[in-house]
Amino acid sequence: MKKKPKFIQNNVNENQESEKKKKILTSAIKIIGDKGYQNATIAEIAKDAGIGDATIYEYFKSKEDLLLAIPVEITKELIPLINDHMMGIKGALNKLRKFIWWWLNYVEKNPGYGSIVLLELKTSKTYVFNEAYQAARNFYKIVLDIIKEGQEEGSIKKEINIFLARSICVGAIEHIIIRWLLKDRKYSLTQYADELADLLINSLKKNEPNISNKHL
Repeated sequence: MKKKPKFIQNNVNENQESEKKKKILTSAIKIIGDKGYQNATIAEIAKDAGIGDATIYEYFKSKEDLLLAIPVEITKELIPLINDHMMGIKGALNKLRKFIWWWLNYVEKNPGYGSIVLLELKTSKTYVFNEAYQAARNFYKIVLDIIKEGQEEGSIKKEINIFLARSICVGAIEHIIIRWLLKDRKYSLTQYADELADLLINSLKKNEPNISNKHL
């Protein structure tokens, strides 16, 4: 029986390791998102992933390390995903509307992830000093780029501070999501998408000059 070439074997091993790590992260999102960080245990996460407790420590140093790894890894998937959804959409304001709907819809379908990034990590003392915080900044850079595009195309006021505008947009979206998470998710998040988009767009968009009819 012929042996597989070493480079093929290495690729197989890497894929297996990647899949195992992904399975751990998926189970961690499920358990921590449902029970909360303090109440979730490594044993429960390992059981859900179908592996031994010790296997988790081969990939993550601690439960906190696992928690902080979640947004880092998931953001790597989210950014290209939302960028694909933006393809073909013309105009910064339309892109902002799409982003708002997409993010609310994603969290509604993945509430465990929403709970982790907005309820658990926001109260972590180490969050802002960690790669997880940079991952969040990278994700919300999409909003910043949309605002810059709007200024360049003339649909968004040039005089506004783009970083403050980004913070207002992100803060409003996150407030809606956090309220939903705390209220046991009893209603659809996306029902607020259009109204929220209208409020934010109206605060950002450049006012059209009033042209009054001249009477001869």
